[in-house]
Amino acid sequence: MALLEVKKLSLSFSGLQVVRELSFAVEQGTVASLIGPNGAGKTSVFNCLTGFYRPDSGRIEFNGHSIIRRKPHKITRAGMARTFQNLRLFKSMTVLENVKSGMHCRTSTGALGAVLQTGSQRREEALITSVSEDCLAFVGLLDRKDRRADTLA
Repeated sequence: MALLEVKKLSLSFSGLQVVRELSFAVEQGTVASLIGPNGAGKTSVFNCLTGFYRPDSGRIEFNGHSIIRRKPHKITRAGMARTFQNLRLFKSMTVLENVKSGMHCRTSTGALGAVLQTGSQRREEALITSVSEDCLAFVGLLDRKDRRADTLA
C-alpha cells in the first residue's frame, strides 16, 4: 500500500480546469517530485494534498485514510506538510535547531512540560533530536548541524 495515493483528482476554478484526473502514488521511504511549467497546477495539487483546497472530484489517501475533508492542521498532525522554495530560517539558531523547530508542533508534553523539564518532555525532546539528526544525515547536512543557519551558503 502506498503512503500517499491520489486517484483521479480534479480541480477547477470558475469553470477553468486546473487539474484533470491526476493519479499517482508515493511509496514510503521514497522521494518524489511534481514537475511542470508555471501554471501547470502544481501548487493547486499541493493545496489539495494539504487541505487548503477541496478538489471537485477524486480521492486522496494518506496512510490508508482519506484526507479529502480534513482540515490543514489535522493533515499536518497526521504527518504530511509542505514547505516552500523560499525558506525562512531562524538565522541565529543552528541547523539542527531549525529542523527541530518544525517538529515541535507535534509534541504532546506542551509548554508546561518544557518549563518543568518533565521526564516525558526530556524523552520527547531526545526523540525529536534523533529524528532531526536522521533527516540531516539523509540530506547530507549532519556534519553542519551545530553551525548557525546564517553561515550556510
